[in-house]
Amino acid sequence: MAYSSSSSMNKSTKKKGKKTTTQPQTCSSCGDIECFERPRFFGGQLLTDKDLEAAQRYVIEKNKLHNRYLVGTGVVCGLAVRCDPCCDGSVIVESGYAIDCCGNDIVLCQSEKVNVFDCLEKQREEEEPYCGTKIRSSKSQQVDQTKEYYLVLFYDEELSNPVTALIRDNGCGNSRCQPSRIRESFRFELVEKKADIKRDNLIPDDSFLGQVRECITKFLRVGNTLNAAAESEKEFSNNPNALDTAFYQLRSYVLEFYNREPETKCNLPDKVAEIENKYKTADTPQQKYNAAVLMLVLLLQLLIDCFCNAILVPCAECDEEEGVILACLTIQGHKIDKICNIVRRQLITGPSLRYWMEPLFSAVERLLELGCCDLDLLKRLERTLSRPQG
Repeated sequence: MAYSSSSSMNKSTKKKGKKTTTQPQTCSSCGDIECFERPRFFGGQLLTDKDLEAAQRYVIEKNKLHNRYLVGTGVVCGLAVRCDPCCDGSVIVESGYAIDCCGNDIVLCQSEKVNVFDCLEKQREEEEPYCGTKIRSSKSQQVDQTKEYYLVLFYDEELSNPVTALIRDNGCGNSRCQPSRIRESFRFELVEKKADIKRDNLIPDDSFLGQVRECITKFLRVGNTLNAAAESEKEFSNNPNALDTAFYQLRSYVLEFYNREPETKCNLPDKVAEIENKYKTADTPQQKYNAAVLMLVLLLQLLIDCFCNAILVPCAECDEEEGVILACLTIQGHKIDKICNIVRRQLITGPSLRYWMEPLFSAVERLLELGCCDLDLLKRLERTLSRPQG
């Protein structure tokens, strides 16, 4: 169960004891590139609620697209997690702004108090946890046992401000209540830290360095074959089977890489067939050796293409929970032992760079001010010439 601490929650919602949301609590399915369509309005058009919602949805989705691919995911500012001086089982999340992997803006207008142990208990009791993050009951847990949990901030929405909606029924007026506002909100969840969690991978597979690492791994895999292909022609002539093994091993590697990597050499299969035909119809060991060298060069070209393809930036996928990790809480027994805020993903923005490098920015600004505003070469020269000589 999601733990929401939004102080602006609708009073009528609180009385019912259950929060009404406009979105189903499902796993992440956003992040794909999609085409947009906006409504067109004209004089005499009959407007319905669907037309107005489509116009609003167009702007919302465009902003989320901008956030996902031009800004990024993580904490923009604030949202530091601190110990609660009044309660051992709670933490204070300072006001701030974050963007989740779907591009949703998550804003905390004021500091929020999160009761960690209440949140744990609610998540243990929830029958259908959000994306499988249900925390198993730990009744057998020892008092002094230490566990770590990520405090995750999620985007949420809730309906508010109900108004009377008029409905025509046999010419008579009838009324019902409908929410007139969608309040953007948030909720907190605790996810147990595990060794195999994606964050612990220093070089993710889908990152640039991860792609380069994959290319290097491929190069090392063919190392033995490259050594065999680099043997002298004399040794191959003494052992013809060694050359056959090396050639067809190279061929298998070429086709394997071609099928796995983005195809940029469009005529490569034809080229492989041509080289293979040269090898089969070769009359002398030298001709076979030359065909093997051609296959080796083709393989090296594919390895170079692997590095070139790694430079291209792919569209990021939101294949994990749609939340932003704020901190890691270390819980010992029934108390919060410590809080680590550095586990969060901090977005690199202009204000954040200026915050980290303020002395450097100030020095550069001062130098520019001296050179562009204060420096007057003519006045300096006149002042020098007006000084008494001797």
